[in-house]
Amino acid sequence: MENIERNSSLGIILIIFTLLFTAQSHAIEKLRIIGEDSFPPFNYYLSEGKHVPRGFTVELVKLILKDIGINKETNIELLPWARALKVIENEANVLILDIVRNPSREELYKWVGPIAPREIWLYKLISRKDIQVNSLEDVKHYMVGVMRGSSSSDKLIKNGFKEGDNLAFVTRKNQNINKIIRGRIDFVTFSPVELAWRLKLLTPNVDIDNFEATQLLSGEYQYYFALSKKTSDETVILLQNALDKVKDDGRYQALWQKYMK
Repeated sequence: MENIERNSSLGIILIIFTLLFTAQSHAIEKLRIIGEDSFPPFNYYLSEGKHVPRGFTVELVKLILKDIGINKETNIELLPWARALKVIENEANVLILDIVRNPSREELYKWVGPIAPREIWLYKLISRKDIQVNSLEDVKHYMVGVMRGSSSSDKLIKNGFKEGDNLAFVTRKNQNINKIIRGRIDFVTFSPVELAWRLKLLTPNVDIDNFEATQLLSGEYQYYFALSKKTSDETVILLQNALDKVKDDGRYQALWQKYMK
């Protein structure tokens, strides 16, 4: 009799656990997954227009969702960064790929990660021998191209940079690649791997060897997945556990090697 009651209790617990997991899986299935449309090698399209999203975090989120039992193969949207930020700020049930987790954003979202390290440098063309800087303060004498609304622009503004004086804003980072090559700006802000990828996709005659990393702008924060503030804690935990599993079993490292080396 005691065994029957114990088995019955275990069965009830299993049913409850299954129902809860199923409910959270359905909640995740309804998530709108978005990212920046031009952020290689993390997420990008190979050409203009809407094609198949590619990149490290695109594949990473698919691995995580597959482990949970969800196939989002065709439901990842890559948008201009400013629009992506507006979506997650104004809509419920949104997951945004690879966003910097920093103090100014901490209370805006719920977080899953970290998914990647982040080290942003100020780059100049090696051919620009006229530019000599030894500190971030020295950089203020030159024009820095930066994407509006990015954490890099926030960092520069906090350090006294001003639009028009030493900051030139763009809506897409590729614009800065073209501007620095044409001599319209003096510095760009990128991680080494992102700059190398952008140059490979944009300019076959210019590569990262033509650039010099002069000043480290930011290395204290990492990239995360961010979710709308109203996302349930259970959903966040389920995604975090799935990410941890992908990291622990070697799939994360294999994916990292594919895109970052």
